[in-house]
This record gives sequence, C-alpha cells and structure tokens, in this order.
Amino acid sequence: MATRAASPVLRERLGYDATEELLELVHSGQREWTEQVLSVATERFERRLTQEIAALRVELMRELHAGLAAVRQEIASVRVELIRWSFVFWIGQIAAMIGVLAFMLRNLGR
Repeated sequence: MATRAASPVLRERLGYDATEELLELVHSGQREWTEQVLSVATERFERRLTQEIAALRVELMRELHAGLAAVRQEIASVRVELIRWSFVFWIGQIAAMIGVLAFMLRNLGR
C-alpha cells in the first residue's frame, strides 16, 4: 500500500525495502507534524476560549451590578413614596377621627 505512493523509478533505484522505510519515515514525520499542529491549535483555541469566557464573566458582572444598583435605587424611591402616602392617609384618618369626635362631643353637650 505504501509503495503505491512511490514512483516506479524510486522503487527501482532504492529497492522495495528502502522505499518502504523511506515512505514510513515520511508518513511518520507527517503524522508527528499533524499531531503537533493539532496540539498547538487546540492549545490556542483553549487559551482563546478561556480569555473570552473571562471577558464575558467580567462584562456580565458589570451589567449585573449596574442592574442591581438600578433596582436598589427604584426600590428606595418606591419606599419613600409609600411612606409619604402612608403619612398622608394617617393624617387624613386623624382629621376624620377628630371631626367625628368633635361632632359627637358637640351633640352630647346639647
């Protein structure tokens, strides 16, 4: 099978065994080179992937903190607004109670 890749002139010049050894040497070198290239490409890909994931995490954390800060600010403003309205209704209730008591006391004195 390996000798089919060699030309007949090379087989004639080197002989069958030498041609087989030469082709095996070339194929083993090619396999080693391919493995090295794949190894380097894999390492580069993993390094790049790690960098991109780290950058994504940083960006996600920034966005999350900004979003949470906005939510906290909104909750604080709503809380202040609720307390303000509660005081308005309490004052209204007190005024209504004073009016009812004044009416009852006025009618009681007659």
